[in-house]
Amino acid sequence: MDKQTVLAQAAQMLNRQDQPWEARVEGDSIIGYWKWMNAYFFGLHEVNDETKQYTFTVTLSNNGTYKELDQTEDKKRSINFSGGQLSLGSSKDTFKGKANKKSYEFGLGKDKDSGKIGAIGFKYNTTDVKQPIRDYLASCGWKKG
Repeated sequence: MDKQTVLAQAAQMLNRQDQPWEARVEGDSIIGYWKWMNAYFFGLHEVNDETKQYTFTVTLSNNGTYKELDQTEDKKRSINFSGGQLSLGSSKDTFKGKANKKSYEFGLGKDKDSGKIGAIGFKYNTTDVKQPIRDYLASCGWKKG
């Protein structure tokens, strides 16, 4: 299947209501995007606001092959009260490269997307995004370059 047809049909073929991530097309790339954590976590003297997302980008060439790139972004803001002192903090970690990851996180807090308060948990596996995109490309006759 030619590149333009693969790209034109990608979102329709890959997006399903029962999956937590979405596929979109930008230029010559199919992008699997998953904001897998968006929560407040509460500790005895601390509140953390955490957002974590994963992006899998597959860029199609003109010769029937594609290249892959993984990217993760973790943002955290915190308020801590200890020893009579109030402190604020923030951090942002970004990774670009090749990754195969599974993550499970849980605690007491609030899921900002669902509104659930109490014991909350989040999990993700990069294969959940990668495999459907790879399978779609294989079904269209494309190979990893």
